[in-house]
Amino acid sequence: MTATAVSASSSRRPAPVRVAIVEDHQLLSASLSAALAAEGYEPVVAPLDEGAPPASFFSEVAPAVTLLDLDLGGAGSGKDVISSATEAGSRVLVVSATTDEADIGECLELGASGFVSKSAPYDELLDAVRTLLGGRELVTTAERGRLLRCSRERRAAVDTALRPFHGLSRRESEILSQLMDGHSVERIASDSVVSEATVRSQVRSILLKLGVRSQLEAVAMAARAGWHLTD
Repeated sequence: MTATAVSASSSRRPAPVRVAIVEDHQLLSASLSAALAAEGYEPVVAPLDEGAPPASFFSEVAPAVTLLDLDLGGAGSGKDVISSATEAGSRVLVVSATTDEADIGECLELGASGFVSKSAPYDELLDAVRTLLGGRELVTTAERGRLLRCSRERRAAVDTALRPFHGLSRRESEILSQLMDGHSVERIASDSVVSEATVRSQVRSILLKLGVRSQLEAVAMAARAGWHLTD
């Protein structure tokens, strides 16, 4: 074969398939990169120094598959990344330690293509990547339906638990938040420059609306429901 033929053959060689890695643990990112590179893929680790990777990262890198951890530490939740990746044409494979099926179902709702446990061997992870690159599905129709149902049921339960708090006024919500922070009625009154009688009246209104008999019950109910003061 002539040098010219070799050169032409090399120019036709397809570029390696890019696989993005969105993971906050550097050691794991390095291990995943090495495993992918050994299979001929081009791993690209997303920078997380300034938070979750923006949509521009996925549009510029154009990964065929994105390996995504759900817990990105200080960079936030991996769930917030899914839509940016899928809109750029990437198939998202969640690689996480979670065993919460409602979480997995929510990821599928958001557009993820599948899930692999962090404890799974790399061979299983690579098989999943190959499956997605081959245009095949990782999750069966029945399994997908079950996981989506888990997500919807949890969301409905959360909505039900939070419903009583929707009746609180803004001021009542602020007081409940302060009670959850361990503040006394006396301190709330002092900080707000109002009388203790005024705050106690507002606390009584909170208890009535939530259907509880004490401040402790109100605080416990709010904590169980995952309620917090919103802007």
